[in-house]
Amino acid sequence: MRRFLLLSSVALVVLVAVYRQRIFLRDPLAKVYRDGVRQQGVRVYINYSNDILVEGSADNQFYMVQNWNRLPGVPQSLTCMHAMLCWSDHDHATLLPLAGSAGPATMSDREITFRQTDGGAVRVTLR
Repeated sequence: MRRFLLLSSVALVVLVAVYRQRIFLRDPLAKVYRDGVRQQGVRVYINYSNDILVEGSADNQFYMVQNWNRLPGVPQSLTCMHAMLCWSDHDHATLLPLAGSAGPATMSDREITFRQTDGGAVRVTLR
């Protein structure tokens, strides 16, 4: 039994190390604002390289902003364990452009912002 637990732990660590770009863990302290108003019931997930995945409250729609291209988009393939973690299809996830997005996002270690075509601003703060 002890050997099984040790091998399982090592396998889990290797899995996380290899797929760290694809694994998004829930960030319970992150907040989403639209036009300065905090959005309630929105879940934010983050991966190793500070890419974010946001799950909307009402429609459960996801959108993602990745550091490598900074264009908000809807992931084509995503597997989630409700409110814990999500797994994308590739290190650079396949995204469909987010309807209403007006260009690339501005990203830092603590904040992601982008504008929508209607002029509205979306801001995600990370803690």
